[in-house]
Amino acid sequence: MKARKQEEIIESAIKLFAENGFTNTSIQEIVNDCGISKGAFYNYFPSKEGLHIAIFEYYFEQMRTRTHEINTEQLPPREKLTKLLSIPFEQLTQQKDFFMVYMREQSFSINKELRQVMEKTQFEMLAWYENILKEVYGEKITDYTGDIIMLVEGIRSSYLVAILIQDLQIDATLVPSFIINRIDDMVDSFDKGEEPIMKRNLLNIFSNNSFGSLTIYEKVFALLTDMLEQLEVMNLNDEQIEGLTGVIDFLTSELKKPTIEKYTFQGMLANLKTVNEFDIYREKIASLLDLQLL
Repeated sequence: MKARKQEEIIESAIKLFAENGFTNTSIQEIVNDCGISKGAFYNYFPSKEGLHIAIFEYYFEQMRTRTHEINTEQLPPREKLTKLLSIPFEQLTQQKDFFMVYMREQSFSINKELRQVMEKTQFEMLAWYENILKEVYGEKITDYTGDIIMLVEGIRSSYLVAILIQDLQIDATLVPSFIINRIDDMVDSFDKGEEPIMKRNLLNIFSNNSFGSLTIYEKVFALLTDMLEQLEVMNLNDEQIEGLTGVIDFLTSELKKPTIEKYTFQGMLANLKTVNEFDIYREKIASLLDLQLL
């Protein structure tokens, strides 16, 4: 019951934020729209800023869930990439108000906690890109995934803006295939000797300069939490899930110690290499803790 009422408040707030902006929308306007008292509002959210953060977490979780659904469909990599690139356009038809607010808040300027939520989601997106691009094109693209991701996000964002802000009548179902054709062009060009511009892994660049002021251990904890969430939707048997959950729980408990045993951490990380989707996370954790992967 409480969860449903929270969703109702979120839906009311996102509509008002899209119309009037975050700053110009009061809590009183929100509670009037969803039919509750101002006092009751604080039973669900600590403040308007807390509600703002919950809005982004709510919608990001919906996109995350859709991504996991596609990942569990056992599709050929290229078909999977096409469907995954379609997610924002699918969501846009259902959640136009949220996308309007998201476009306004991309500067991450509202507050530190919201910035961290958005950065964490962006890191997840980059990890997904790294995995799916290597599934489609192989390890040969490792040195230029950064350039590919920059191109993909640039095209996708431009079409979203054209549809949302400029109200252009575009057949969004054509965009994913168009993007993949452009990726093919880039891969072919790099194969023929064109030099990449980034020359570094975009995931590492981003994560080394993200998550606000989080400590190294807090960043590792965030990565382990992401892996634990992914396990819930992976097509694994109960024994595998139980075993992998135990490994992640152990690593999480190690982080709480004043000093972690690096060799122990290194050995336990090796137990996660049976899941290809975790490779990016293992590499980043090893980089953060200055470990060599086994």
